[in-house]
Amino acid sequence: MQSTNFSGKVYFYCIPPDTPEKTGYPHTMICLGDGLKTLGIDAYANINYWRLAPETEEYLFRHDPEITPDDCSIVVLNQDWFQVANKPFPQHLFHPNRKYITVYLDSDDGSKTHAYKPEFRQFDFIFKVSCNRYFKYPGNIHPWAQGISSRMLRELENILPIQARKRQLLVNFREPHKIKHSVRRIVRKELLPQIDAALPVNNVVEGLDNFSTEPYHYMNWSQTGRRHSPGYFQSLKDYAACACFGGFFVTPVPRDPSTATSRLLKKILSKLEWKSNRITDWDNWRYWESLAAGCVSVREDFDKYGFMIPVMPENWRHYIGIDLSNIKLAVDRIASEPEILEKISIEGRQWALENYSPVPTALRFLNTVSEKL
Repeated sequence: MQSTNFSGKVYFYCIPPDTPEKTGYPHTMICLGDGLKTLGIDAYANINYWRLAPETEEYLFRHDPEITPDDCSIVVLNQDWFQVANKPFPQHLFHPNRKYITVYLDSDDGSKTHAYKPEFRQFDFIFKVSCNRYFKYPGNIHPWAQGISSRMLRELENILPIQARKRQLLVNFREPHKIKHSVRRIVRKELLPQIDAALPVNNVVEGLDNFSTEPYHYMNWSQTGRRHSPGYFQSLKDYAACACFGGFFVTPVPRDPSTATSRLLKKILSKLEWKSNRITDWDNWRYWESLAAGCVSVREDFDKYGFMIPVMPENWRHYIGIDLSNIKLAVDRIASEPEILEKISIEGRQWALENYSPVPTALRFLNTVSEKL
């Protein structure tokens, strides 16, 4: 196992879980906490949060009334503190005598998240998902990724080779009435009809309320806000490939996606179903879950559309990246190279686990913030 020289404590501000329908799910925080735990680094919090097993009171983030943020080296918040709980900044978070580093994890949807607000320039680091190299960001924002949690890995540990799977493209977007993401509208309208001959499409969608009563699975269904489904994970292990598209086409200018002009133009592109070479809100759990399952991820081409994460994947080696303006090119290659799915399944999973499972995620986090420790 990889190790670190970091010997301090990390403090997390968490919000208590609500009912399954209303509770937040701070995925990037969970992934980070999983990695810190494996590295033997103490993760303290304002409350006990994220149960690890239904039969115990062990939590990933542990509340100790004797430990305050000032006793720690790093203090972390995520978007649920503001977006779900609607709380102000924790009292004295940025007090002038603090010795800790402040970090904000932003995996919120939308072109204008809290991370763009002027008061968020006080954070030493903001780690943001769905970054795009074409966009201009405030100086304290760093590209991040949703990544893979220990919960996901537990469900996707034992997988089948491609030859033992259904050679089909799993499509399971939960958008039954109106497809919100403009990219997915294009995918349904243009890509799925073309790819079906080379990789038959299978729409398999599980409802959010389809839960297991087994204690461990029910616990995670509840605390993820109904986002834990054994049946869904099994589908990823049963199929050769999965459609992982998501996000919105945006215009080349302005470069700041949070501006009113940019957001208006995004709506216009979506309404008219126009494409561009820039996509926002593109990162999603499905992409990382499919990689961890060895289920070939079929989605937008990272390079063409400007996607930016700390360690980039290679198209046609770790995933199948589609140019949505030239769909036929990818479809023809899938048809002419049927053996390529096996290669991508193996190498994509290996790449994802080596770079975005909990331990490498935590090490990357610690290495990045260490410049200010």
